[in-house]
Amino acid sequence: MNNNNKDHKILALKYRPKNFKELIGQDVMVETVTNSIKLNRLPNAYLLTGIRGVGKTTTARLIAKAINCEKNFIAEKSGEYCKCNSCEEIDNFKHLDVLEMDAASRTGIDDIRELIDSSKYNPNSAKYKIFIIDEVHMLSKQAFNGLLKTLEEPPPHLKFIFATTEVKKIPVTIISRCQRFDLHRVPVNILLNNLKKILEKETGKISDSALALIVKAAEGSVRDSLSLLDRALIGYHYTKKEVDDEFVRKMLGIADRSKILELIKSIFNGNEKLAIKQLRDMINEGIDPKIFLNEMLEIIYLIQQKKNLGISDIELQISEAEVEVIDLISKNVDSSTLIIFWQFILKGLEELNVVSNSILSIEMLVIKLIHLKDMPSYEGLVDVLDKNISAQTQEGEKFISTETKKNLIEEKNLSKISKDQIKNTTQAKPKLSSLDQENLNKDSNILTISTFEDLIEVSKTKKEIELKYDLEKNVNLIKFSEGKIDISFNINLGKDFVKVLSKKLLEWTGKRWVITLAKSPGQPSILQQKNLETKELLEKEKRGDIYKKFKNIFSDGELIEVLKKK
Repeated sequence: MNNNNKDHKILALKYRPKNFKELIGQDVMVETVTNSIKLNRLPNAYLLTGIRGVGKTTTARLIAKAINCEKNFIAEKSGEYCKCNSCEEIDNFKHLDVLEMDAASRTGIDDIRELIDSSKYNPNSAKYKIFIIDEVHMLSKQAFNGLLKTLEEPPPHLKFIFATTEVKKIPVTIISRCQRFDLHRVPVNILLNNLKKILEKETGKISDSALALIVKAAEGSVRDSLSLLDRALIGYHYTKKEVDDEFVRKMLGIADRSKILELIKSIFNGNEKLAIKQLRDMINEGIDPKIFLNEMLEIIYLIQQKKNLGISDIELQISEAEVEVIDLISKNVDSSTLIIFWQFILKGLEELNVVSNSILSIEMLVIKLIHLKDMPSYEGLVDVLDKNISAQTQEGEKFISTETKKNLIEEKNLSKISKDQIKNTTQAKPKLSSLDQENLNKDSNILTISTFEDLIEVSKTKKEIELKYDLEKNVNLIKFSEGKIDISFNINLGKDFVKVLSKKLLEWTGKRWVITLAKSPGQPSILQQKNLETKELLEKEKRGDIYKKFKNIFSDGELIEVLKKK
């Protein structure tokens, strides 16, 4: 094995900061911490929070070195390393008074008790005994409770340094006893400059566009950027060719932004065949579905910004050709469509965790987006609804006023609403064209319906069973006259009752009838009337002599039904 390979150290460890001046992207935090150390105003505990790879554990070690340094760790000279015994031992993880503990593997109260017991003893050689607890949010509730008293009033020689990626999981009682520092994502330009400096030392050849892709994929994490740089350098050392953006895209599974722009352009043009072909070409190149959808979200965002704000800052992030495509798309698409696209792509990201084949999921998403682009706006839907209702009125299927439309829609949707909340609904009587009237008069099957009972009888004769059922059971008649029927509203009526009745009356009588729905109580239904008549007849017979004589003979007998003699 080659000795160079044997001695190789990964970049994330090789270039780990050894003093505060090498810690990038956290200037405010560094200034605050170093000033407190210079003034010797140290908190009982530090709490360092932030995403992965921004320097939480590194900062914890630097604080430990600064506090216990035998000389002057916080040197004014740039790049100076302290070589005292304390700093050297902390760098090599050999310091007896600086204990690092991973809370992810030691979560219980027993581990904390052991820690607290050892904290009672004075440090062996340093000024302070320091406990660095990484991923502190993983501690159990009992373990946190065990820390509380010691954390608030620790021995003068004891300091705690906590690091976590999920500060919300830490009890407020713990956070309030710590001095909290939030380590932010490192800005893109700082990360890029850092990679360029390291690249010079590593004698590698990677193009600026490739480095920009690595920085973007790192999402503000220094460690992630160094790990990705390490992978790219392996490609360079193996091929001895400069690493370009195409290599990095394949390495990361990122599609070329210009190709995604062309895909989005095809989607907005409604060209399903071309859009699917473009997507499958990118899939064959090895795109990662999650990264692909995030790229689409970013492009939707850029289009929205260009359309509404015309922000020129985005032009610094993308090429001139891409700016032209984004500008063209933004001029031909509505903001409402972009918002809908954003929501559907977010939903597509969630589906990746549900659908076993993620490729199918993103392909179906593209098809959905193509059909979504022509979806009408809310105002358009209202206009279509109004036109449909108007057309139905002209055809005689429903003859209702504008106020009636609104009330009938409410009544359908709120079937359980009380009768007092239902507004009167009245149908407007339409005008028949002379041509229609002439044709109707020629109909030889025209019937005359003079009473409500006639209407029920005709429904029976014509075998309109459902209509007859509603007329007998659910219709409370207010007034009946030839050509007009007033009915009390009843939620039990079928949703198409008025439409069907109007149509049938036109068919049977050759005339258009006006049907009015109102909240007035109206008469009992035919069925209720029959039941009432039956009950009255039964009570009348029970008061008669025949029933009394029958009861004297059969005391346990009961009159159930009375039949009229035909």
